[in-house]
Amino acid sequence: MKYMIFFSRNRIQSSNKSGSGTAIYSSIIRKLFLSLLVLAYGCLAIGVPVSGDEEHSAAWHEAFTLIDKGNRKKAALKLEALLQTDLSEPKKREIHHALGYNYEKLRNRPKAIGHYARVASVSYPLADYAIYRLARLYEGMNNRSRAIKWYAELAEDYPTSFYLVEAKWALAQLHLEKKQYASAKSVLVELVEQPRYAREVSFALARCNEELGDIPTAFNTYRELITENHSKSVARDALNRLKRLARANKALKLTSIDRLNCGLVSFSHKQWRTAVADLELIPKTVDLNLRAHALYLIGRSYQGRKWYNTAIKKFNGVIALGDKNEYLTRATYQIAQCYRRKGHIRTAISKLEGFVKTYTWSELVDDALYDIAQLREKQGKSELAVDAYSRLIKVAPKSPYADVAAWRTGWQRFDQNRYEESYDAFKALKENFPGNRYAMGAHFWMAKIRERQNNPVLAQKLYKEVAEARYWYYSARAKAILGVATSELEPKAIRDAELPKRHARPPQVPLLMELRLYEDAIAQLNDHINTTPLSERECFYDLITCYEGLAMYDKARKVTEQSLENPAFANATREDLEKLHRKLYPRYYAGAVEKYAKLYNVDTFLIAAMILEESRYNAEAVSWAGAIGLMQIMPATGRELAQQLKIRRFRTSMLKQPDVNIQMGTKYIGYLNSLFNDDAMLVTGAYNGGPGRMKRWVASKDIADIDEFVEKITIRETRLHIKKVIDSYDHYVEIYKNANEPPAVNSATGIIQKRLEGF
Repeated sequence: MKYMIFFSRNRIQSSNKSGSGTAIYSSIIRKLFLSLLVLAYGCLAIGVPVSGDEEHSAAWHEAFTLIDKGNRKKAALKLEALLQTDLSEPKKREIHHALGYNYEKLRNRPKAIGHYARVASVSYPLADYAIYRLARLYEGMNNRSRAIKWYAELAEDYPTSFYLVEAKWALAQLHLEKKQYASAKSVLVELVEQPRYAREVSFALARCNEELGDIPTAFNTYRELITENHSKSVARDALNRLKRLARANKALKLTSIDRLNCGLVSFSHKQWRTAVADLELIPKTVDLNLRAHALYLIGRSYQGRKWYNTAIKKFNGVIALGDKNEYLTRATYQIAQCYRRKGHIRTAISKLEGFVKTYTWSELVDDALYDIAQLREKQGKSELAVDAYSRLIKVAPKSPYADVAAWRTGWQRFDQNRYEESYDAFKALKENFPGNRYAMGAHFWMAKIRERQNNPVLAQKLYKEVAEARYWYYSARAKAILGVATSELEPKAIRDAELPKRHARPPQVPLLMELRLYEDAIAQLNDHINTTPLSERECFYDLITCYEGLAMYDKARKVTEQSLENPAFANATREDLEKLHRKLYPRYYAGAVEKYAKLYNVDTFLIAAMILEESRYNAEAVSWAGAIGLMQIMPATGRELAQQLKIRRFRTSMLKQPDVNIQMGTKYIGYLNSLFNDDAMLVTGAYNGGPGRMKRWVASKDIADIDEFVEKITIRETRLHIKKVIDSYDHYVEIYKNANEPPAVNSATGIIQKRLEGF
C-alpha cells in the first residue's frame, strides 16, 4: 500500500504545476488508475473471483466425477447443494433426474421417488425415462395402484417413448395381478404385433379370455402355445392351464397330438414322471409314427431318471413296431447308450458297432463311431480308437465330431513317432475346418512335426503362417518361437459403396450419458444397434463407455468383440482398431497392478492377462468352486496370504476388494515364479491347477517340449487356462509395449533340466 501512496503523492505534486483544466483531467486519470491498482492488489491478495457459471460448472463436474468413482453418497450431497443455487430450471430438472437415479442406486426409494416426480413433466426432454423408473420403483414396492398410474401416464402422454412397449407390458401384468382382466386385455391387444413379447402376450390374452368366460378361445391358444418351443417357460405355464381347463370342462378334449405335445413340454423341462404320465395316455390305436414317438420319449424319460433297464424295454418296444417307424434307429442307438451308462462297455461297443453296420445311412452313424472311439480310448486300445476315428472321418467328413477325430488321430500318430501320418491328419483337419480351434492347433503342430523331422526351413515357414494367421494361443506361441511381433491392427478396406447407410445414435443418448443414466442409455443403444442395418461407430463406443461406467467390464468387452465383427468398423482406421483393442484387453485397476507387480517382481502384463481370464475384471465374481474376486482367490489361500501380509481381522468378503485381491494374487504369482523359474506357462498352469499338481506333472510326464507338455495336461480346465492366459498376455504385450519387442513368454526350447531340480 505504501507504494500506491508514494506514487499518488508524486502525481499530485506534478499536477499542481499545471493549469486548472489539466488538473481536472489529471484528477480523473488519477482516480481511474488508483482503482485499477486497488483491483490488482485485491486479485493478488484473495484471487480472481470466479463467475457464477464457472462455479456451477466446477460443482457439476465434481459431482459427476464422484459418481464415476462410485461415491454416490457424496455425489448426492453435491447435487443437492447445486439445487440451492441460481441454476436455470432446465438444469435443475436434470439434477433432479440424476438424483432420482442416484438415490435409487443407494436404495433410498422415498428420495428417489421425490426427485423423479419433480421431472415427470412434458417440458423435460427425458421425462418419460423418469416416469418409467418411477413406475418401476412403485412396482418394486408392491404399490400397484401408483405403478399403474405412472405406467398409464407414460403410455398416454408419450406415444413415441423408447419405453412405451415395456410400459404397456408392465401395465398389462399389473392389471392381471389385480384381476382387472378387461383392462389388461385392452392393453394386451395393442401389443399383439410386438415380436419381443409375442408368446407372452398370447398367453396373457388367453388368461384374460379364460377369466372373462371365453373358454374355447383360451383353450385353443394354450394348445397352440404348447405346440412350439417346448422348452420355453410359456409352454410349461400354458400346459398347466390347458390341463386344468380340460379337467374342468368335459366338452374340451385333449387329442393324441395334444398328449404328445404335453409329453414333449414336460420332457423338455426334465419333468420325467409327468412326461411319462401324459404319454402313456396316448391310445395304442394311434398312427404308427405317433405311437413310436411316444414310446421313444417314454424311454428317454426313464433314461433321464437313470432307470436304464426300463428304458431299454421301452426302446425295444419302439423296435418291435417295425422298421417303418421313424424312431427305430434312434431307439437302437439309445439302447447302446443305456448299456454305456450302466458301465457295460463291451456290450455298448458291440451294440454301437452293430448299429454302424446295419444303419449306414443313419444320421447317427458319426455319433456311434465317435462313441466307439471314446470307449476304445477309455479301454486303452489306441489303435482301435484311431480306426473308429478314421471311419468317422471317411463316412462323415463334415460331422461336428470330425475335427476332434482328426485331432485325436494326429496325436495318436505323433505319440507313436509316426510323424508323416500325424502330419497328414493335421493337414486334413486344417483344410477341412478352416477357422476351427482344433484346425489352428493342427497348423501349429504341422510346424512342430517338421521341426522334429529336422526340416527347419519348412518348420519356420509354417510357424510364420501360424503367427500371421491370428490363431489364438497358437499364434502367440509361434511368435514366441520365432521371436517376432506381429500386429492385428492393420485396417481392412471395403468399398463404401458396399456398406449400407450409417444411422446416428438416438438423440437422447448424450444427455443420458452426461447425467450418468447408463442403464437407460444401454437399453436404447442396444436396441438401436440390433434394429438398424448399420449404426455409427460412436454407438458402439458409447455402449462400451456405459458398461464401463457401471463397472460391468465383462459386458464392455463383449460389445468390443461384437464391434470388431460389425460392418460399422469395416473401414476402421488404425486408430479405431487400437482403441477397440485397448477395450478388448483393458488395464482397469492399472495403479494397483503396477504397484504390486513392482513390489513382487511380477510382469504387469501377466497380471493383467490373469485378471482378464480369471474374472473378466468383475471384482464381485465367485466361481463354482468358491474362488473370489478379480484374481479368483480361494478363501483358504486368502487366509494364508492375509497372515503373510499381516492383514488384521481378515474376512473372506475382503477378497472382493480390488486392491486386496490384486495384492494377494500378485504375491501368489511371485511365489509361483520362484518355484517354476519364472516360466509363465508353468506358473499359469500352477495358478489354476495348484503348484503341487504342476510339480507332479512336470516330474511324471518327462516332456522337454513345453508346447507338448501343455497339450498333454490331463485336466482340460488347466490346459485351456494356460492357453487363454498366454494368448491374452501376447495381446497385452502387442498393444501396450514396444511393437518391435517380441513377447517375453519365450520358453520354446523346452523345460530345461535345472527347472526340474527339487520338484
